[in-house]
Amino acid sequence: MTLLSVRSDRSLQRSLRPRSFMLAIVASGLILVSCASEPAQSAPTTTQPAPTEAPTTQPAPTPTTQPAPTTIQAAPAPAPVPAPAPAPAPTPAPAPAPAPTTQPAPTATQPAVVNYAFPIQSAKNTGYAHEHHDYPATDIFDVCGATVVSPVDGVVIDLQRVDQFVEKVNDPWTRGGLYVAILGNDGVRYYMAHFRAIAEGLQVGDQVSAGTPVAELGESGNAGACHVHFGISPPCPALEWWVRRGVIWPYPYLDDWRRGVWTSPAPEIEAWVLNHPEACTSYS
Repeated sequence: MTLLSVRSDRSLQRSLRPRSFMLAIVASGLILVSCASEPAQSAPTTTQPAPTEAPTTQPAPTPTTQPAPTTIQAAPAPAPVPAPAPAPAPTPAPAPAPAPTTQPAPTATQPAVVNYAFPIQSAKNTGYAHEHHDYPATDIFDVCGATVVSPVDGVVIDLQRVDQFVEKVNDPWTRGGLYVAILGNDGVRYYMAHFRAIAEGLQVGDQVSAGTPVAELGESGNAGACHVHFGISPPCPALEWWVRRGVIWPYPYLDDWRRGVWTSPAPEIEAWVLNHPEACTSYS
């Protein structure tokens, strides 16, 4: 029995209201029980309602149990391998020592460098010959009073300020009149004579440089005109006159010095000494 048939039979309901009411209640309970057990089929409708998109309930994210972070200890970086020390450069074999050169032993009076000068300061009017009477020397002529200079770096070893020459006596010690003797730093003695005057203050033992004024040209002693007697010789241990006046020819050196070529007479003097070992002790 359905609820529709009960409702349509209105007359029956009126006659049987009380009894029917109870039956209806019972029937309704049965219907409800039937409806609960069997789903009611709803009649299909032509118009399908727009499907309501049920909100998608996102499932609660399942907590992912993250594994405890495993700390992976990075393997320690390998210690830097030091670059190999560069191989030491091969030590060159020492150059063979040069064969010793035998140099002449330097003397205290002969330094490595010696300066020279032409003995007349201004040589405009100077003249001299390439000859001399009975021994090697050079007479240099110029105007009286011309400045005479040291021909070399050296030291004054002898001088005479007073003219002691007496013609009748003609002593060879005094023939030079006023003179100056200089021992050069080259070991050579330079003798200059016949001066009119010696430089003021000049004394034995004074150091002089090449070109230092030492006297004025004159005609003292055994001289007939203003000139300077120029002699080159080795020094002797004791005073003498026969060596100091000159033993080698000066003019080749005067020629060079006048041109600015500083040729030294030392080698020629050394050779002369070897050939005349007794020259300082005896006159011949």
